[in-house]
Amino acid sequence: MAATTKSRTSLQHGQLGLFGVIMPGVAQVAPAFNLFFTTGLIVSLAGASAPLIFLISMVGMVATASSLAQFAGIYPSAGSFITYITRAIGTKVAVAVGVITILGYIIAFGGIYIFVGSYIVQNVFGNPHIWGLTQIVTIAYGVLVVAPVVLGLKFGIRVTIALYAFEVILLLAMSVTIIVRGGHAGLSSVPFTWPGGSTDVLLTFSLAVLAFGGFEAAAPLAEETQNPRRNVPIAVIGAVLISGAIYIIGSYALVIAFGVGRTAALAADPNPFHTAAKAFIPFVAPLITWVFLSSVTSSYVAANTQTSRVIFAGARGGLWTRSLAAVSPRFRTPARAAVAFVAPSIAIGVISTAFTDPATASGFLSTYGILGLVIMYLAANVALIVDWAKLRRRGVRKNLWLWVVVPAIGVVVLAIPVWGDLRPGQASPYNTLPWLTIGLIAVGIIYALVLGAVRPRVLEQAPALLEGGDGEDPALDPLAVSG
Repeated sequence: MAATTKSRTSLQHGQLGLFGVIMPGVAQVAPAFNLFFTTGLIVSLAGASAPLIFLISMVGMVATASSLAQFAGIYPSAGSFITYITRAIGTKVAVAVGVITILGYIIAFGGIYIFVGSYIVQNVFGNPHIWGLTQIVTIAYGVLVVAPVVLGLKFGIRVTIALYAFEVILLLAMSVTIIVRGGHAGLSSVPFTWPGGSTDVLLTFSLAVLAFGGFEAAAPLAEETQNPRRNVPIAVIGAVLISGAIYIIGSYALVIAFGVGRTAALAADPNPFHTAAKAFIPFVAPLITWVFLSSVTSSYVAANTQTSRVIFAGARGGLWTRSLAAVSPRFRTPARAAVAFVAPSIAIGVISTAFTDPATASGFLSTYGILGLVIMYLAANVALIVDWAKLRRRGVRKNLWLWVVVPAIGVVVLAIPVWGDLRPGQASPYNTLPWLTIGLIAVGIIYALVLGAVRPRVLEQAPALLEGGDGEDPALDPLAVSG
């Protein structure tokens, strides 16, 4: 009976190797999606220097990836950042950050769901946004991207790999072709020169840093990965480096395709990659719509895979309803947790269109929700510094550079998108973001305080339960060794 109960609340160990666990991270970043819709905006603010912006942002995000990698090497857990913060700072803080992050993901992906629904209606069906049709397509798409997550981890990863390969192969083929052919007026080093010191340039870093969101998708798969203390840290950092390289190559190719002296034309083009493809590699141009859909779909499958594990682990630890800790007997996946993540996202996206158009809803919800993810990154960096201090007091020495300096750099880098999203003087509805963000943080704090008051034993038992009982090897836990 005990074995049966455990099988219903345990994930299947050792399913993924290094390649399998790195794929959700690189796919969730969605390089084609971000290049298609971010490069033009960055160019409008920083001119031809978009590749340099991506390069510097990649270096900055490696700092946060390093912090998560240090933790993943000690506490391989489906709880991911919730487990890390619990171990370093405490369960109450971890619960608050967990609630903030999960709600942020739900809100952000709600915006992207309605955007994709509208995009499909316009670019696949050839119709403008039609009330009713867009909402139906959005719901159908949501069901489509959660199905692989429910049907099995390996199946979901295979879907992710196929979609990501299609996206990246075409994107790189187009980029390399443009570079080899010299672009509009020859190759240039201008895209790697500093554009100036205006606040607009700082805003571009906000956009570029946020383009790496989701790189941590490997961390919640630790319990299902072979040799997780080695493979998960490599996958987390590798996702940033691989995505950064694609951003740099893709943005450079796009800039020289238009010409470094014609950045205004690039910034004004609603679909610059389609324009560049028509000029340099025409057979790819009709596929641009499908490259976008492939990119966003692989990102969704990866996001649903990792977030469902975080929700599952939190439920297993009693941080929210334990019914979400159930594992499908047939597929051995946290199916309930996956549905609990996707359903509210779709609902938020669909309901938002009752108040505004899909484009405005998508932009606002995505910007608002991503702040929850940034708060998690910030907390993870701070948690590593706190853990370093705790270990030092117990006589355990950790690398000062990796455990203090690098996470401090991560905090500084992440302050840029916080400023970019919350800066004063924005137009409506973005001028409400500071108050809404305070509200989001308040929900997380209140939930943690209420949980601690009503179910104090949950907070005491959560650290071990978050790690699934056998997620932690005492011989590798520095706190256990020193204790």
